[in-house]
Amino acid sequence: MFSDQRRIKRKYPSPKNSIYTHRFFNDLASGYSFFLGKKGENQEFFTFEPAGCKINDLLKGQYHYYGSYDIEQVINRIAYSLMAYGKAYFYIHPEYSVNKTDDGNTTQVLRSFEIGEIEGFIKKRTKEEIVFCRRGLNCEVKNIQMSQNQLVILDIKELGFSKRFFSGILKKLSKCDITAKSTDMITDHSDVYDFMYHSERKKLAELRAIRKIGWSFGTERLSDSYIMYKKIQEDELRLRFLDYIVRKINDGLHGFLGDDSGQLVAHVNRKEYRQLWNDYNEGKITGTELTALLFSN
Repeated sequence: MFSDQRRIKRKYPSPKNSIYTHRFFNDLASGYSFFLGKKGENQEFFTFEPAGCKINDLLKGQYHYYGSYDIEQVINRIAYSLMAYGKAYFYIHPEYSVNKTDDGNTTQVLRSFEIGEIEGFIKKRTKEEIVFCRRGLNCEVKNIQMSQNQLVILDIKELGFSKRFFSGILKKLSKCDITAKSTDMITDHSDVYDFMYHSERKKLAELRAIRKIGWSFGTERLSDSYIMYKKIQEDELRLRFLDYIVRKINDGLHGFLGDDSGQLVAHVNRKEYRQLWNDYNEGKITGTELTALLFSN
């Protein structure tokens, strides 16, 4: 038991904490319906289609149905785990009823199922079953026995990133956090400390750390062109994660229920980002027009 707890603790280290951490995950690992959906249609961003499909009939939520908000919470947790830890697990939890036939035999019939993200590790795997060591509250661990088709593994490497890519960015960003350090420097070296110079140096280090992902911590002292380009990068990253997670969820649901059971659909307001950027650079659209297209859904 203690070895399982130690293994989970190593598998799920806390991301480097700084003034950037909460905003980083809040912007990149949540809010997909807000950033990528059409204005006013957030409540229907995620749907299972076609209407009346097997998934809709059997999926059970907190209020006996799964709405777009419930699905988005699952996807947010998966996205967070991928960025923070490099791997995520999507779990299908079925509930069965037992039917007794006239000849006395019994059969199990799928009555409903729930879905969610779980944390832990695969402890044992056979040809048909998995024993999963699940992390619970207060560092508790619990072994769950399940069939192979109840668990979907999502790996950040399948998106082209290394396991520690995003945690590495947060580590670099933590060195750009000047809030506490500058206070000490002002107190101890008030005659020689140049806060503006220090701030500008750290801002450049911050921009270098995030140059590949599009995210930015504020737009102060950034040009309009740079802000628009970063917006394109950021939305493309969100789409990359969202498309991957939705595809893996559908693969898991089809493996459990069958290919004709329906599918999860994210109603993304897709934009031709690269074409828009090229049109802007070629003078076909103005900066004001590009800003309106990028920031209004």
